[in-house]
Amino acid sequence: MSEKSFHHSWNGEHAQKFAKSVENMKKSRYIPFAKEIYKFIERFVKNKNPIILDVGCGPGYLLIEIAKLIPNSQLIGVDFSEDMLRIASEKAKEKGLNSITFKQGPAEKIPIAEAHNDAVVCLNSLHDFNDTEETLSEIYRITKKNGIFVLKDKNGAYPKWKVVLGFIPLVCKSGLKRTIKYFKSNELWLDPEKIKKKMEELGFKIEYQEKKLDYLIVGRK
Repeated sequence: MSEKSFHHSWNGEHAQKFAKSVENMKKSRYIPFAKEIYKFIERFVKNKNPIILDVGCGPGYLLIEIAKLIPNSQLIGVDFSEDMLRIASEKAKEKGLNSITFKQGPAEKIPIAEAHNDAVVCLNSLHDFNDTEETLSEIYRITKKNGIFVLKDKNGAYPKWKVVLGFIPLVCKSGLKRTIKYFKSNELWLDPEKIKKKMEELGFKIEYQEKKLDYLIVGRK
């Protein structure tokens, strides 16, 4: 889990294209994960006005869905890309959401005070960050005592033949060229067991784990 040699650029035209390409994934990606986050916050977080931070928030779609489910929450989106944050801010304003603030910074050095958040969430972003261990350490640092970290990402240990089968519907929906490009990115996907081990080393207690094509890990500080 050392620093990766490859790192996406999420600025300029690429940011616009990405935001547009995932906007129609609200029902398949953002709403289901927001519901899972809501469930774990209800179970583990005592604060009725929770502070929730999304690391690698991108265009902000997940935060918008969380705001609908937990309207009394204080939401923070952190992303390295200023262009992504500009898009996210515009999307939040379009929805009339004033409870979301956005901060620019790398996941390896999150611009948030220690023990500030009741919950930290991360969706399909951890494998893109330059240094996974530094990112997890930062997430632990900014999480309150008894706060939670809810992580969902692509499973790098998932059997490759199952990955191929899983991409067949994507070919039909998105085209062969785009699907091949996305499939090749699986070399960056992480092993959830290694992530779990690092989280435990930092001090997180693993409260829930699910391993499919996507893995889901919930750790409590």
